Amino acid sequence: MSSKLGFVLAFLSGCAVSAFAQTYETPSWVDNVTRAAPGGYANLRPVKLGYTLSWNNRLNAGNFLISVIDPKDRSGQFIGDASGRSSGFARILWPYDFRARSIIDKQSLRPVVFQLREKDRKATNSYDIIFERDRQVYTTTARKKNEKALTATSGFDFDFGQDILSSAFYLRSHSLGNDEKISMVVTPFNCPYLTELKVMGRESRRIKGKVYDTIRLDVRVGKINTDLSIKTYDRIKQTSLWVSDDEYRLPLELQSQISVGFVSARLTDLEWLD
Repeated sequence: MSSKLGFVLAFLSGCAVSAFAQTYETPSWVDNVTRAAPGGYANLRPVKLGYTLSWNNRLNAGNFLISVIDPKDRSGQFIGDASGRSSGFARILWPYDFRARSIIDKQSLRPVVFQLREKDRKATNSYDIIFERDRQVYTTTARKKNEKALTATSGFDFDFGQDILSSAFYLRSHSLGNDEKISMVVTPFNCPYLTELKVMGRESRRIKGKVYDTIRLDVRVGKINTDLSIKTYDRIKQTSLWVSDDEYRLPLELQSQISVGFVSARLTDLEWLD
């Protein structure tokens, strides 16, 4: 999910295959990536979730929907769809729309294919990611207004990659005991990001007038550069994620502290689809 999806910053930058193919000294974060099998919360009930994006919980900036289904004609796979748009005053400044689809293997909770289409005032971009056993292959098509579309293929060699939705599936499957750490390589577009989460504890939290029992996690995200170093973002002071402390482990709120307040994505609608 970028700030556009309520989860990571959006960057349109190609990661050349040749660059990632070079030999670099293996950094410590590679060995720290969580590769354990999915935990005891792997089963997922079909659901549709609606979220509102806001600044300081006062100014609504957008909304998005996520649905997860377990289609009978695709045995062994989950299908997740997402769509969203900026709204209100934010849309005047920054019109933005997106649609995304993820196909996820049920047993491993690893992605098979991820597709994203996004449109803003200046351009329309599409990203198609194929997750192979030890490699991710990205096809990026960028079309600026009144210009021809440009398509490029790039990739990243890594044995345990995730997309935005599969990373949420994998995270929620674990026990999430206090102080537990989960580290993942997540690719929301055409470059991978190191996402590190730590369980900070249990707490009650009021979200849109409803009180939930939650698990709070600290979230740290950094872009993986071509030399495998990590680029961090100083403007983001702290990011926290709250998920429901029950058998469903639904994402309830994501909040990032910045220099002028905070931006958040909060659950507003829930519909079970079974």
